[in-house]
Formats: sequence, C-alpha cells, structure tokens
Amino acid sequence: MNTVKDLHFLSSPSVLQDEEHPLLVLLHGFGSDERDLMAIRPYIDPTWAVVTIRAPFAEGSGFRWYALRSLQSPDLEEMEQALNALKKWFSGLTVRFPHVPPNKVIVGGFSQGGVMALHLGLYQPLREIGGVSVLSGYLPDPPSPDTSWRRLPVFWGHGLSDQVLPYALAHKAHEILSRHNIEITFRSYAMGHEVIEEELHDLMQWLNDVVK
Repeated sequence: MNTVKDLHFLSSPSVLQDEEHPLLVLLHGFGSDERDLMAIRPYIDPTWAVVTIRAPFAEGSGFRWYALRSLQSPDLEEMEQALNALKKWFSGLTVRFPHVPPNKVIVGGFSQGGVMALHLGLYQPLREIGGVSVLSGYLPDPPSPDTSWRRLPVFWGHGLSDQVLPYALAHKAHEILSRHNIEITFRSYAMGHEVIEEELHDLMQWLNDVVK
C-alpha cells in the first residue's frame, strides 16, 4: 500500500482575518486539481475563508481521490487512503485557522469531491465539520450497515441534464438523506455536469444560513 503524503492545498483568507469567521473547504472532481474550484471564490462572501485541497493520486494531468472500477464502484483502498489523509488535514484545522469555530466549517465538493465530502460529513466522526455541500455528486454507500449517520445540514445542487452522474442519482440521494432525517436543501438546475452562477448564488445563501 502506498503512503499518502500531506495534502497540498490553496487558501484564500477571510477579510475578517483575526476575527471569528467561517471556512469553506472544497474538494475537486476526478482528473482536476485544487485550482479548479478556487475559480468560484468571487461568488463566496469575502468574510469566508476558502480552501481547496488537491486529491492525492495522479490522474492524467490532474488528480483523483480514488480510482473508478465503474461509475459507482470506487477503489475502496484508495478511497480509504484519501479519507485518512483528509482526516489528518482536518485534525490540524485549529492550528491553521485559529479563528474558525468547528460549527462554521463547511466541506464541499464537485462530483467525486462531493462524494468525499459526504463521507467526511455524514460517516466520519469529525467534529471539525458543521455542514456539507455537494455539487453534482452522488451518495456513497456507508462504510457498514450499522454506520451512525451524522445529522449535518446538506446542500445538494445537480443538473437535470447531467450525463456523467445522472439526475436520478441525486433524486435517490435526496430520498435517502430525508429518510435519515438529514436537513437537506436540494436544488436542480438546467445544466449538465458543471457548476453555474445560479447554483453558486443558492449555495452562498445556504452557507450564510447555516453559520448564522
């Protein structure tokens, strides 16, 4: 088994600097890198700090969180390594961001990054996370049937014309999360496997509501 090194990340600070402020941690999709989601920074309120983390495994000119055996069949060994690396990163959060309280940390992701965000937020005992945002993702299977789901607020945005992760997957996830009494804000958009301005405005509204 290869050992995953410390994860590389980019950081855009809050204008509040030495005052208490919220933090959005973003995880990119398959074959991309940490620079991709930093492009949405202009849509995020400047009082928020934003961090984008690079996945640990090389994939072409980009990176991946885990290899795919099929659309919803991840390489579980790679996924576990990536999750452990993320948990290690989050364990140092108070040192890196001393003015960010745990209830004001939101982890989000696009596509495969959204899957990782759901794992961290719903299935992992991470006190450092106060909510999860998913952009065009799918709900991964829990690690075991007796996994205790954390009831964190979730934002889910998905394209009605998504040809990579079909909208039906998002609709199914909405039903499952609702059955587990997860507070989910679900939005659909006239788009494919992408992120659009309308979605980012909805996300920002949700982010501010969650950390009030």
